This record gives sequence, C-alpha cells and structure tokens, in this order.
Amino acid sequence: MEIIANKMPAISLGLPVYNGESYLAQAIEAVQQQTNGHFELIITDNASTDGTEAICRVYERRDRRIRYYRNESNLGAAGNFNCDFALAGGPFFKWVAYDDLMASAFLERCVDVLHRDPSVVLCYPRASIIDENGEFLENYDFKLNTEFSQP
Repeated sequence: MEIIANKMPAISLGLPVYNGESYLAQAIEAVQQQTNGHFELIITDNASTDGTEAICRVYERRDRRIRYYRNESNLGAAGNFNCDFALAGGPFFKWVAYDDLMASAFLERCVDVLHRDPSVVLCYPRASIIDENGEFLENYDFKLNTEFSQP
C-alpha cells in the first residue's frame, strides 16, 4: 500500500464513542497535537444522548483530518468498534479512547518503530493512569501477551 501525500494517511485512528462529552475534547486535542500529523481520526458515535455529537462536529469542521460518523441507533460496543475499523484507510491503525490522552510524540515514535523493522507487527507504549484532572496516579504495567508465533 503506497502512501501518496494528501491521499492516504500514514495512520488511521479509530475513536468509537458513546456519551463521551466529559473528556472527548481533550482526547481529540491530544490527537491533533501529535508531532506526526499525517493521520486520519475516525470518530464513530454510537447514538450518544449527551453533547458528544456537538463536540465532534466542531472538531470535524475545524480539522480536515477528522471524520465524524453518527450511528442512527446504538450498535453495541462491538458493532461500533467494527464500524470504526471498517472506515479506516491508513496502513497502520490505532484505537483511541474518548477518555485517554497521548503524548505528543506518540504517533511519531510508533510509526518510526514500525517503519524501521518490517517484522514488527505491533508497537505498544508505556502507559500511566491519571485522574479526572489529568494528574498522574500510577504506572499502568499491563503485560501484553506477544508470545504467539503468528501475528
């Protein structure tokens, strides 16, 4: 899959959301502040009943990299995740949670790792747990099982 400037993003970011108005703007802004700006952010709204739609439409109008889709009815979590992934066009994909933040160099560093070694099929970052004010609580030491011989 060849990346052509302004035709295909280097990475697709999928943000499935339902009633995420409390933290959604911060999550979107963390994506927008990435040092690797060659991405698409695909937001699939699972028929939210709060202010999620209004927030998403503002960001979609301001940034051509953001695409917003609203489901007419709630598809369930798995259905909304599947819908989001099906809309992705980039050669790399990352899930984004409506209540998570990413360091500004996150995408740049991950894409660098993936480009440097074609045998690498997953790039997984260190993570921290924060509170509702963004204050550090503890390191998140989840051990991702990567022992399988096939990706």
